[in-house]
Amino acid sequence: MSATRSRPPAKKSVSAPVQLGRRTADAAREPLFSVGDQVYTMPATVPTGDAIMLAARLRLQPDEDAKGVALVLNLCGGDALAALMGDSTMTRAEWKTIVRILTERAFGPAERRKEDEEGN
Repeated sequence: MSATRSRPPAKKSVSAPVQLGRRTADAAREPLFSVGDQVYTMPATVPTGDAIMLAARLRLQPDEDAKGVALVLNLCGGDALAALMGDSTMTRAEWKTIVRILTERAFGPAERRKEDEEGN
């Protein structure tokens, strides 16, 4: 009598409707502001996944300043936030400029965001 070997079932090739790649670890960054001689940077581009995560986090913030803090912390890091809040001579207009730049970097220009919200 001969022994028969059983083969494991063949793996099925699964094709998802959306196939994504993995991010590279080192994303490009560019300067946003400086305090003294220290330059603080922001991402050159914000990946869509990060923008979606930020949108969800910003919805929980009670006002524009808190949203700005969340943007700086998530896109520039804790050192950048500490420098702005404690070590700088920042004016309200400079704060608004930083928040506007980060908002546009994460979500696009205000005009485009308005069109997206309206479903156009």
